[in-house]
Formats: sequence, C-alpha cells, structure tokens
Amino acid sequence: MAIKTALELIAEREGKTALELATDGYQAYYNASIALSLNKEYEIQNGQSSKRRLTRADAAEVKRMMDFYENEISKIQGVSLTAPKINQLFTVGIPLL
Repeated sequence: MAIKTALELIAEREGKTALELATDGYQAYYNASIALSLNKEYEIQNGQSSKRRLTRADAAEVKRMMDFYENEISKIQGVSLTAPKINQLFTVGIPLL
C-alpha cells in the first residue's frame, strides 16, 4: 500500500486531484504576490471558514508558499525543478619539450 502525502489526503477529502489542489494553492499565493507587488493588501482563504489578510510584510511567506506549491506540482507531474549537477572534467596534459 502506497503512503499518501498530506496533499493527496486533503485532495481526496475535497473531491479533487492533488494536482488541482496544488494548482489552486499556487494560484492563491500568485494572486497574493501580484497584489502585494502593487502595495495592496490581499485576503487569502485560511482553512474552511477563516481568512487571513496579507500585507507586504508577508511577502517572504508568500514567496515561500509559491515555492512549496511549485515544488509539489512538479513532484506530482514527475518533473524536477532543479538543474542537473555539472561535474568539472579535468584533463592532464603532457608538457611538450
């Protein structure tokens, strides 16, 4: 039996796919980042019936949450967001006399 992530469990309860739930979360924080960049406050749904007001002071948290959802979306789609590691290759030459 495969272990489900918290996102998958919540999505199952909400009748959505994990991808839909992650995309909705990303969209909410994306909208918040646009509003904050225009120096406006933004109200985001925080749970079933509560809301939270975000201000420019919360910009770092908004960015962190966007990164979280972007990472979750890439995991669900089986895509890696990190660049492949590049190893340096050293060659040894023979000095010419």
